[in-house]
Amino acid sequence: MPVYRHKNVTKNIKLGIWYINETSEELTKIATEKGVSLKDLPEVKNKNRINQWIATRLLLKHFFLDTSIIYDEKGKPSLNNGWNISISHSGDYVAIILNKKNHCGIDVEKISDKVERIKHKFLNETDLKSITTEEGLTIYWGAKEALYKYYGKKEVLFIENLFIEDFSPAKNTFKGIIEMPHIKIQLNMAWEKIEDYILVYTTNPYLRINAKPHL
Repeated sequence: MPVYRHKNVTKNIKLGIWYINETSEELTKIATEKGVSLKDLPEVKNKNRINQWIATRLLLKHFFLDTSIIYDEKGKPSLNNGWNISISHSGDYVAIILNKKNHCGIDVEKISDKVERIKHKFLNETDLKSITTEEGLTIYWGAKEALYKYYGKKEVLFIENLFIEDFSPAKNTFKGIIEMPHIKIQLNMAWEKIEDYILVYTTNPYLRINAKPHL
């Protein structure tokens, strides 16, 4: 089982990454041997998508032998053992983060010029002036994807509701902010580079204000 990396971020947060180098047939065989149910396997023709789905469940098996992923009406995943989970996949990488006490968000993204083409959709004017490299843009995109997953509701606008603070390419931690009409959540976040991919994830909230923010 090619678990690329696993670690305890804190005693209540676990992080895992799987690098897919197996064929669909090999992954299916491993899943069957490990007791992973394939009854909800996506009915899609894209083999890469199927591989990512199976690898996600195998990666989860590394942390919990007997648990399953459930989804709420908004499509936000959680585990039937009470833990929170966030899932991301890009290319041959699958990443999950598990949090016992809080919601969580994770994103893995390949560094490419794609993010340059869509930067105006997720960066405000200040960010557009300061974040100019493909790597930096990918970190910001991944961070906002992770924040979006943390919140787990569909009415979030990347430019208007999600913000990054205290970011520097020289350090791997920063702060993410979710600002909605009724609530403001500030989160500690971290990022790292894996080959030509960027991994970004939330750690723990350090401030939650149940009031309309002053923008």
